This record gives sequence, structure tokens and C-alpha cells, in this order.
Amino acid sequence: MLITAAPPATMDDAVSAYHVYVTARLGELRQHALTLKAAVGNADVASARQAWLAAQQCWQRVGAAYGSFGDLGDAIAPGSRGLQAGSADPEFSGLRRIEYGLWHGQGPGELVPVVEKLLADLDALDAKLPELAVDPADMPLRLHEILEDAQRDHLSGVGDQGSGMALALTRADVEATQEVLAMLAGLLESLKAGYPAALDAQLSQLAAAIDATKTTEGWVAYPEVPLAQRQRVNAAIGRALESLALAPALFSTDD
Repeated sequence: MLITAAPPATMDDAVSAYHVYVTARLGELRQHALTLKAAVGNADVASARQAWLAAQQCWQRVGAAYGSFGDLGDAIAPGSRGLQAGSADPEFSGLRRIEYGLWHGQGPGELVPVVEKLLADLDALDAKLPELAVDPADMPLRLHEILEDAQRDHLSGVGDQGSGMALALTRADVEATQEVLAMLAGLLESLKAGYPAALDAQLSQLAAAIDATKTTEGWVAYPEVPLAQRQRVNAAIGRALESLALAPALFSTDD
């Protein structure tokens, strides 16, 4: 687990700790977005792509708070699925829109306004954050959903807008899951002894399987990863998801 301090004792404590964590991640994201704006404005595609990846990974690490952000969350990192004009739709904005432009030859004239809107949306989210608390009942559910979304959107390829960074983004989702697990560990241990440690081990195995796909030249597009390595990633995420699915049930008050 990424957090080494004593885990929060109550769900309210866990939510408070997560709010502090989210605030810090969004602050980092804004810094990445400023770096991205400078690189895009200078038409430095290589640097802009690096800055985009850092920003998108930072967003993935936010993790369980997505459902609390409403329209602002949808604006910061949407997909183009469901939009009438797809990637050309005027409503397509945020990090994924920037990804599309950087990997489809678009220049400063097209992308600087998108980055500026991203910064404005981040500022608006920061201003509203104190009133956008995560519902305590959602924390165990989100613990499972972060990786479920990674499997659905990243490893499947459906969320990709040209970067091929499915593994890099899934790796960030693993870190987000580890963070939420660390915050719920004490509560989970009281409900099922040994369960948090088992989850932690499975997440570490998944992280190692993903890291093993990275080459000296960087991240490889998932379909281009050797079959044996893809199988290890698929098996590891499958095991983790099966185990994580128990968490919401442990907190359920239904008879």
C-alpha cells in the first residue's frame, strides 16, 4: 500500500483523508496542465505528449472521486463515445481531446484553446471541491470500480485517442486503487481478517506485470506487447477485480 500511516478508523475519517489526497492530486494536475500549455504553445510535440501523459496519469490517480465531480469531471477527461460527431464534436474537450490532437497532427491554434479551457475547468473544480465530498457509501464501490474502468476503457482500447498509453494509464489506476485500499484497510480488516493484505499483494502483482511490459524506450501500445506479457496482465487484473468485488458486499447493510 502507498500510505504507510495508520489507516483511518472510521468511514468518515477515510473520506476526509481521501479529500486531502484528491486536493493534492488536482493541484499536481494543474501544474502538469500549465506545462502542457507551454509545450503546445511552442509547438513542441514531444514535450507536449510527455506533459499530457503526466497530466492524464495524475487524473487517473484521483480515482474514486470521479463520480462526485459532475459536469466538471466530464469536461476534464471525457471520451468521444456518445458524441454525435465523435472526436470532431465541439463538446469533446479536456485531456482526451488534447490527446487526440497531439496524436493527429493538430497544432497550437487548435489545441491552445482546449488547454486553456482545461485550466479553467480545473480552477472551477478547485473552487467547488469543498462542497463535492465523496459519499461514504461510495468508497468501497469505487475501490472496485477504478480497475474495472481501467479494464473497460484502457486495456480494451475503446478510450484511446491515439496515444496508445493504455498500460501507463492502467498503472496509474493501480496506484489509485492502492491509495483507496490503504484508507479503507482498517475497516476492511475488521470485517474480514487478512483481506486487505491479500488485496495489496494482488495489486502489487498487477503493478509488476504492467511494469514488465515497459521497454527501455518507454510504454508500448497494449496490442503490441508480447502475448505472454499481456496474458500475465490480464490474469493479474482479473484476479484483483474478482477479489475487489467483495469489498462493497462487506460494507452492505442488507440482510
